[in-house]
This record gives sequence, structure tokens and C-alpha cells, in this order.
Amino acid sequence: MTPAPHETIDHTPGQIDSVIVTMVWFSFLAYSLISAPIPAVNEPHYLCKAKHYWQPEWCAGDFFLESTNAHTVFYATVGVLTQWCSLEQTALIGRIVALLILSLGWCNLLLTLHSERWFPLKVCVLFLFFQACGSFSGEWLVGGVEGKVFGYGFLFAALGEVNRGRVISAGAFTGLAISFHPVIGIWGLLAFSGTLFLEIAPALIRVISRKSALEAAEQPVAVGLAGQIPAAHWVYSSLLLMACALPGLIPVYRLLSEAVPEQTKAAANFIQVHYRLAHHLDPRTFLLRAYLCYLGLLVLWIALARRGPSHLAARDKRGQTLSGQAISDSNRLPSKGSDPFCHGLLAERRFNRLVGFSILFAVSGVLIGWSSLPQRSLLLKFYPFRVADLLVPLAVAMGLARIWPSSGGTMLSRAGYASLFVIALVRVHFVSESNRYSAEQTADWISACHWIDEHLAKDVLVFAPHDGRAFKWYAQRAEYVSYKDCPQDASGIVEWNRRLQFLQKWFNAHFDDGKYTAEELRDFRKQTGITHILTDRIGPVELDPVFGNDTYDVYDLTTLD
Repeated sequence: MTPAPHETIDHTPGQIDSVIVTMVWFSFLAYSLISAPIPAVNEPHYLCKAKHYWQPEWCAGDFFLESTNAHTVFYATVGVLTQWCSLEQTALIGRIVALLILSLGWCNLLLTLHSERWFPLKVCVLFLFFQACGSFSGEWLVGGVEGKVFGYGFLFAALGEVNRGRVISAGAFTGLAISFHPVIGIWGLLAFSGTLFLEIAPALIRVISRKSALEAAEQPVAVGLAGQIPAAHWVYSSLLLMACALPGLIPVYRLLSEAVPEQTKAAANFIQVHYRLAHHLDPRTFLLRAYLCYLGLLVLWIALARRGPSHLAARDKRGQTLSGQAISDSNRLPSKGSDPFCHGLLAERRFNRLVGFSILFAVSGVLIGWSSLPQRSLLLKFYPFRVADLLVPLAVAMGLARIWPSSGGTMLSRAGYASLFVIALVRVHFVSESNRYSAEQTADWISACHWIDEHLAKDVLVFAPHDGRAFKWYAQRAEYVSYKDCPQDASGIVEWNRRLQFLQKWFNAHFDDGKYTAEELRDFRKQTGITHILTDRIGPVELDPVFGNDTYDVYDLTTLD
């Protein structure tokens, strides 16, 4: 179906429509608030760390908060809000800003792939529907605020800038993506570098073989889909990329170069990959349903990709056959009066190559995961599935949006997209993290945490149950160890595991007589430094609780000193 004239951008691809950006942003925000009510599953992890970054005295003594900071840029930027706002307010403001950046980057990219005005919104709805249905390795894009939301937003913006031939600004955006989330930024950079290499290698070989280095720098390099870009621009882009990426790379380098024995590093890798983050990193633990679902998405993507550029290459948006000159013209930089269809067509081919590289990384990760390589844990810790987990459903959404009638074309098409969006919202509402707990349990948990916040000294050290959600968020007190809050440095991961094992062994060993005695609790405090226990299952205890409700009790171990 041909879009109506008012629905097509009849100018150089890439102009951002503020109305469409706002609608995409609103869709992302609505999905975020419904699927992940504040605090989302990861927001206490990152935002408490961010608050501690700016206020080291807050929850002083907390094992996780005082561990190495891997996402320093996120903590330094978003965390500054905690100086004036509550954690809840910080989360809301952070989501608004992060999803706005994501929406701008989203439209920035998609409007270089297809000139239809409503295309970014159509893809947004389809993508959110796929996200609501599940993922391969647990990756998601729209939920709570954390560094990766900013990272993907800047990465999408960078891809759009390259499609327009603006590689210098693309370098800056890529560097920002790496700074906010090094794993996502670097995998995205590797995938796109592979794509660009396939495009520019022949031209670079020709230029360098015939010219001096100085002359070569002034020569335009044919970059297939983006047009002709001077080699010097790529140099400037690379320098700007490194400058913007360094704030995020330096903390990662310090973390990876930690001076600890190799045995400690190996143990940390194993714990991280096969225990704490197995649902993200170990393909042997991924559900069969996830494999089958993504195999189906891959088949669908291949079918849509073959039907898309290869089918449409012969005809323009008016159904007329493209001339050889038109196709040749589309290889140059977009210019005033040029056909946006040609540029979108060829830019989509580049995007499909990008998806292909991300799939290559993911397949390599699967093969490594199912192998017996000694370095298996070391290789898998870098999330090789992450980018493909997101780009594959995005690519399928783009392919479907191309063949689905325009959302502005008929009432039927508008109703179809609206229905998908509602289905996505309803599904994520019923499977959201908050639904794991009953209303009564949640109320009792928050009540107990607030009592701790209001009645206990700031320097206490608390043991809280592993299934207790967002203890530091609500109680604002240091925690001895939390299963959710695992450090990222090798020594921290090993110590985290030791603390968890100690607690499990201690509670199991001292329950044999049916009671935790005062003497046993005194010894427990001496070994851990814990001052208070918040629990829903430990007991009977030879000590009266200082607080209790229908679900939780709080015990003060300092009374045993």
C-alpha cells in the first residue's frame, strides 16, 4: 500500500518529526511505567549505587555499594539527581530523559531507513509487542532506567548519522554509547565496523595503493550506502569516539586489570557466568522456548529482508522501475532533491548486515557456551548475545512495518497497531516484577523497611532475606550481602559468593536444635559485624524482636554484646 502524500517525508532522509518523536517517547514511557513500576528490578541496584557515588556516607559499610564502579558515567550523571531528589523521583526523571534520548536516536535511525512519516511509530509498537513476548538471553530495551537505555539511544543515533554521511557526529554518539554502557557500545561498534569494512575495503585498497598517505587523507572514500566521505573525516570521527568513550573505558580497564591471582579471576568468571548471571550468559540454561522463538524470528527476518531490499530494488515508491542512474545516484551522500527512497533502500541493506554481524556474535557465543573450552567462562562474561537479542526483533519489526499498511492510511491499520500496543501493555502488566509478591507481603516488606529507616541508627549493618526486594531503596541502610547486588570486580564477586555460602551454611548448621540461641547469634554477629536481622523465616530465636508485623520481624543483635 502506497502511503498518502502527507505521510511521506519528501526531503533528505533524516529530518526528525517532533510529533512522531513525542509519540514514540510516550509509547516507550507508558510501556516502561506499566511493565516496570518504580522501582524496577534493576533500579535499586543502579540508583542506590549512583546515590552512594555522590554520598559515600549514605549506607556506609554496604558491601556492594563500596565495590568497584563499572558504570561510572551513569552514576556520575544520573546519580547527581539524588542530591536533590528522592530515589523514586530520580528513577522517574531518569526514565523520562533516557527514553527521550532513546526516542530521538530511534527516529534518527529509522527515518534514514524508510521515508514514511509514521514508520518509527509503527516499528515502535511492533517492537514493544515482541519485547512483551520474551527474549533470548533476557535482554530488554524499555523498562527501568539504567546505563544501557542511554547506550542504545546513542548507538541508534550514531547509526542514523552514518547513514546520512555525518561520520564525525556518529563517532561522538558511539563514544557516548560506550561511556554509558561499554558492553553494548563495544558490541555495537564491532558489528558496525564489520559492516563498514565490507563497504569501504575495496575503495581504501584502491586509494592507498595509488596515493601517498597525505594524498589519501584528502581523497573521498566511497562508502557504499552513505556516499563519498573523505578519509580525514573518519580519522576525526575515530578521535572523537575515543575522547567520548574514555570516561567509560577507564573504569572498565581498572576493573579488568585488577591485581588479583589468576585463580581468583577464573573463580569469579565461573560464578558470574554459571551462577549469578547464568540466565543472561550461559546458553545451556536458556529455555528451549527461547531458542525456538528466536529461530522463528531469524527465519522471518531473512524472509522479510529478501522480500524487502531485493524486491523493492527494482521499483520505487510509486511503482516505477528504477533506472541505473537512480541506483547509482543513491550511492552518493544525500543531497537536496535526491530520492529518499534510494537512500532508505540501501541504508536498510547496511542495517541488515549489521544485524547479520550481531547474529554472528550470538551464534559464536552459543557454540562457545555448549563447548568444553577452558576459556568458556571468560568469553561468555562479555554478553555476546546481547545486541542480537535486541536487533533481531527490531529488524523483524522493521520488515513487518514496511509491508503493513500505514497507520495513517486506514482505520483498520490504526486499530491493528493500537491493538498490538494494548496487548503488549496488558501482557507486561501481568508478568511484571511487582506481581511476584502479594499485596500483603509487599506492604509488610515496605513497612518493615520504613521502620528500619525511621528507628535505627545510620551506621547499622543489616541482614535481609534474599527474596526481599530493594532493601536499601526502602530502608536506606547498609546490607551485609544481597543476592541481587553482585559486584563486578573479581575479588568482589568471590567475596560476595563467600558471604552467601557462609550465611547458608551457618543458618543450616544452627537450626539442627530447632532454635537460634543467644550465644549462637552472638557468635554470628562477631563473625559478620551484622547488627540487625530482618527476616520472615528465621526462628524460633532466643531474642525478642524489636519490630514485627504479619510477615517480617526485626532482631537487634547489639543487645547481645
